[in-house]
Amino acid sequence: MTLCLPDSVFQGGRAGVAGISAYGERALRIGDEITRAGFDVQTVRLSSPALDEPVHREQLHTRAADLTAACRRAGVGSASLTALRPAALARLQPCDVADVLADHPSLFLSVVVADGAEVDHCAAAFSGAVIRELAGRDRDANFRFAAIANLGPNAPLFPGSYSDGGDAGVSVALQSAGALLAHARAAKPGDLAEATRLTERCLRAQLDALQEVLVPSCERQGLLFHGADPSPACAPDAGIAEFLETVGGIGFGSPGTVATCAAVTAGIRSMGRPTVGYAGLMLPVLEDRVLARAWQEGRIDADSVLAYSSVCGAGLDTIPLPGSTPEHEVVAMITDMAALSARWRKPLSARLMLAPAGSDPRRTEFRAPQVVNIDYPTA
Repeated sequence: MTLCLPDSVFQGGRAGVAGISAYGERALRIGDEITRAGFDVQTVRLSSPALDEPVHREQLHTRAADLTAACRRAGVGSASLTALRPAALARLQPCDVADVLADHPSLFLSVVVADGAEVDHCAAAFSGAVIRELAGRDRDANFRFAAIANLGPNAPLFPGSYSDGGDAGVSVALQSAGALLAHARAAKPGDLAEATRLTERCLRAQLDALQEVLVPSCERQGLLFHGADPSPACAPDAGIAEFLETVGGIGFGSPGTVATCAAVTAGIRSMGRPTVGYAGLMLPVLEDRVLARAWQEGRIDADSVLAYSSVCGAGLDTIPLPGSTPEHEVVAMITDMAALSARWRKPLSARLMLAPAGSDPRRTEFRAPQVVNIDYPTA
């Protein structure tokens, strides 16, 4: 669950810290109500407004320190510092952004590389340099950074989340991959049309039940309900790829994968309710054991995952890159994602897990608990 903060709380120094903390406490009370109603709340997070005016390094550090202090004061675990629009980058260096994320391990951040039908190549190059800088500071820091394209405000999923700066409100996403898999095993859909209907039924039932509790809880706390992102988020022990293999009768990466992704995405997007975020199928390679194995075995790569993004909402999420990967290739992957997003005006992102230079060229060595480490495919 993500609380999207108003811009006003970032205008007042110490008073701003107190204001952010007070909002965080309200969000935690909502989380407690949802938990008492029988739902498992994995995280409560805060999300700050995007920045679209030039910002100095010192301003970014001050904002990060205030947000970190407010989270600590409220007992909130993590927050999105901002989404930096291209105009905000004019007075920043990539190392400034890397420094902030390295100094504040509870914060996430993104850079907007496409908004509409145009790719901002300078923002893409900036993002690639940030990824390189982060890999040199902390091997896990790129888990908290993304280049985003055509992603609207108030999305609940990190790292691309940012608020619209208006009245504070709550948005949610579901870790529903496990529930989808259980339904698929029980129902045994006979074709992709049935897979679409199964996806819709399962997600609709979960969201209906959650919103019955969440909407009145938000009202009691004086907060808006921005909506839900129906994208089925993975849990460490329940990924989405096994569900796709079950309903599609495929090995992930084999012929039929695109059709299966399209069928499931059709079910996700048939909710007929206010949605925020990606509202599509997510394929986080290193957060899903089946996807990680497919990558390790060479059945999928960045190009194929991007091809699947043409029919779903994946983008390039937790893509493992050896430390020897040239920066220009990192930038090219970001611009490919942004070009696809710009062409179809769909929300996509790139979260590229670049290993530090000189790290093991045979195997990933990330420490984040959500990440599945793999052997790099051999040429």
